[in-house]
Amino acid sequence: MNIMRLFLPSSLMLFAAACATAPDVAQKPAKTPITPAAPVYVLDDFLGTGAAELDGLLGEPALTRREGNGEYRRYALTTCTLIIILYPDELGVQKVTQVDATATTSNADKPDLDDCLAAG
Repeated sequence: MNIMRLFLPSSLMLFAAACATAPDVAQKPAKTPITPAAPVYVLDDFLGTGAAELDGLLGEPALTRREGNGEYRRYALTTCTLIIILYPDELGVQKVTQVDATATTSNADKPDLDDCLAAG
C-alpha cells in the first residue's frame, strides 16, 4: 500500500500534465511599416514657374487679381486654399515668387504649407 501512496500522486501529476495543453497563442503577423504616400505637390513645383505652367499644374484659379505689377491667385485644394503671388522677373515675365496656405473656412486654423501641398 505504501507503494500505491507514492505511485498514485505521481501518476495523477503525470496524467494532469499530459492532459494539459498549451493555450492557443495566435501568431500575430509582423507589422510592416506604413510608407507615407508621396506628396501631391512640393514647394519647388511652384517657385519660379510661370502662369501657364501654374495653370497646367493646378488648373484655373478660383480667383485672380492684379495688384500693381503682381498677380494674386487663389486655388482651392483638398484640405486648404493655396495663395500664389506672381511678380515679373528681370525680363518682365510673371513668375511665382510667393506661395502660402490658408484655411478653407474662416474659423479654421491656418494650415501648414507643406501639409497643404502634400495633400493636394
